[in-house]
Amino acid sequence: MNSVDRYLFKNLSPFREMLRTRPSLFLDYDGTLTPIVARPEKAYMSYEIHELLRVLTRFYTIVVISGRTLKDVMARVDIEDIIYAGNHGMEIYSRWFTMVYDSGGTVKILLRRLGDELETIARRFNGAMVEDKGFTLSIHYRLVDTREARRLVTDVKTLLMPFEERGQIRLTEGKKVLEVRPPTTWNKGEAVKWLTERPILRGTTPVYVGDDVTDIDAFRVVDSSGVSISVGRMEDSARFYLKGQAEVKKLMNYLKELAERRELGG
Repeated sequence: MNSVDRYLFKNLSPFREMLRTRPSLFLDYDGTLTPIVARPEKAYMSYEIHELLRVLTRFYTIVVISGRTLKDVMARVDIEDIIYAGNHGMEIYSRWFTMVYDSGGTVKILLRRLGDELETIARRFNGAMVEDKGFTLSIHYRLVDTREARRLVTDVKTLLMPFEERGQIRLTEGKKVLEVRPPTTWNKGEAVKWLTERPILRGTTPVYVGDDVTDIDAFRVVDSSGVSISVGRMEDSARFYLKGQAEVKKLMNYLKELAERRELGG
C-alpha cells in the first residue's frame, strides 16, 4: 500500500475488514485527541471530542496513552471507564488493574540531577521549558526561535552524550521536544504488548491512533494483529493515515456509527 493509497477515508472497506474481533482503541493525547499547541499545559480536548470519547466507552475498551504523566493525562481526560497510560506507558492505571515500571532508584537520582542541569541550559533560551515527569524529563522548545532552537538542541545533546554513551539514560526526540528516559527498551509498543495481554483487552483487535515518532513502536506492535493509524503522514510507519488532527473526530464518529450498526444488527 503506497502513501497515496493509505488515506483511511479512501480505505474504509479494508479497514472495516481488519476489525476481525471486537476492536479496542489506543489513542495518543497531544496531537491526536488535542491539537498540538505552543504550550503543553494548554492542550485540552474539545467538548465534542470529550463527549465522543465518553460515548465510545460504551462500545470499545479504550486506552489513552501519552508521554504526559499519568496524573496529568487522567485529569485532562477525566473519564472513568478508560485505561490510562502515562510516561509512554511506564505508569498505567485503570479500575481493573495498575502497573508501574520500576526503572530503579539510581536512574531516578540521576534524572533529578540532570533536570537541574537542563534547567540551567533552558534559562538561556527564551521559551524553553524543562518538564520533570518523575520517570522521564522533557525539554520543550516549540516557543524558542528556530535558530536558537538548534543551539539549544546541541547544548542539551552535548550535556547528555556522556551519560547516553555509558548507557545511563536514553535520549529520544519528538515534535519540538527532547526526552530523557531510563536506559530501557520499554516504550509505547512494549506498553501496548503488556496491555493486550490483560483479560479485558485479550483477543480484541487493537486500533492505535497517534501522531508522533514516539507512536511508531506501537504501530509496529499492533500491525501484526490490528490497525495502526497515523495523524498526518509519517512515511510508511502506519497502515493508514489521517490528513490531520481535525479528522480524528471524523474517525471517532465513524467508529461510533459502526458500533451502533453492529449493536442494532446492521
